[in-house]
Amino acid sequence: MSAALPDSTLAWPICWPGVELIARAEGCMLRAYRCPAGVWTCGWGETEGVTARTVWTQAEADRRFADSLSSYADEVRAMCTREPTEHELGALVSLAYNIGLGALRGSTALRAHNAGDSQAAARAFALWNKARVGGQLTVLAGLTARRAAEAALYLRPDDELPAHRMPQAVQAESRISASPIARSGAAAAGAGALGMLGEARDQLGVVGTALASVRTIVVDTLGVPPEALLPLVLVSVGGVAIYWRWRQRKEGWA
Repeated sequence: MSAALPDSTLAWPICWPGVELIARAEGCMLRAYRCPAGVWTCGWGETEGVTARTVWTQAEADRRFADSLSSYADEVRAMCTREPTEHELGALVSLAYNIGLGALRGSTALRAHNAGDSQAAARAFALWNKARVGGQLTVLAGLTARRAAEAALYLRPDDELPAHRMPQAVQAESRISASPIARSGAAAAGAGALGMLGEARDQLGVVGTALASVRTIVVDTLGVPPEALLPLVLVSVGGVAIYWRWRQRKEGWA
């Protein structure tokens, strides 16, 4: 069974994101097969010297891949009158590995690169998304996706971390009890609610009468002491705030 990626410990002549791009696009088959264009292929997209009877081990496929990329990288550098960055070189080698060194030499992508127009060079990758299938020139989805990935790699700054690098020290999610909303929401909401009630009672006589009636029910009917009314409101409003914060956390929103 072939590997998903080649051996990363080998001496690769281009940046690892470039190796990864080519490897994922080509895939690895240890027995020869015909590509969609009808060319006998083996390993990581190797075509040179491959026949219908070619069979390789994984180690041999990886080694041949590294050797091929080394040759391609040397040829591509020789074509570049403007020194490519690591990511530009990786993208151009990927393009050449797929379309051939001769095709790259006459390509708009290389001309734009040498002219110093990186944006035009990146756009020109997309011109190479067709192949003859059954004698018909056809746009292939796989080629279109590969050209887009190459263009993105070409434009990637060299000081940017590779996409596969992830921080290994990640802050744990905070406890709900530590949430500023949960801790201060009750007091702030409770004070705001009482302030709004007092203002409404002062400004709107009808509403004020209704609020006084509610207070009478709570204090007189339910037997709640007047001095306990404020804490009761704060606890109630705070309880609602904490419940909604818990619900947000449960659903993954906060």
